[in-house]
Amino acid sequence: MKLIAIFPAAFLLLSPGCRWFRPSAPVSEEVRHPSNEMNVPEPEAAPARREVRKLASVKRAPARQPRHAPGYEDPRHIPAGIEYSEMVRRFGPPSMKITDSPSRTTFSYSTLQTQVQVEVQSGKVVSVAAINTGF
Repeated sequence: MKLIAIFPAAFLLLSPGCRWFRPSAPVSEEVRHPSNEMNVPEPEAAPARREVRKLASVKRAPARQPRHAPGYEDPRHIPAGIEYSEMVRRFGPPSMKITDSPSRTTFSYSTLQTQVQVEVQSGKVVSVAAINTGF
C-alpha cells in the first residue's frame, strides 16, 4: 500500500508545473497590468488648521450603556392556570411555538440542561413538562 502512494507523489513532483527538482530558468522581467503595478501613493498634504479646529469642536454623542437582559424566573416553575401574558412577563418569551389547534398552542423554553414544554389553551397554561437533556 505504501508503494502505491509513492508513484502519485513522484509524478506530482516531476510534473511540468513543479520546479522543485528542475533548475530554474532565468527569470525575465514580467510585464504587469497597470492596475497591478506597485505604485507608492503620494503623501497627502497636511490638513489646514481650520479643518483641525472643526474636527476638534465636533461633539460626539455619549456612549450608550449596554442594556441588561431582564431577570426572568426559571421556566420549570411555571404554574398551571396562569394567563399567557403573565407567563411571558414573568418567564420571558418562549424559544419555540407550535400551534396544535386554533385554541391550543405548545410553547418551548430551552435552558442549558432542561427543555420545558408549556401547553396553553384559550390563553391559559394547561400543563408544564420539564425534560432533562443532560448536556
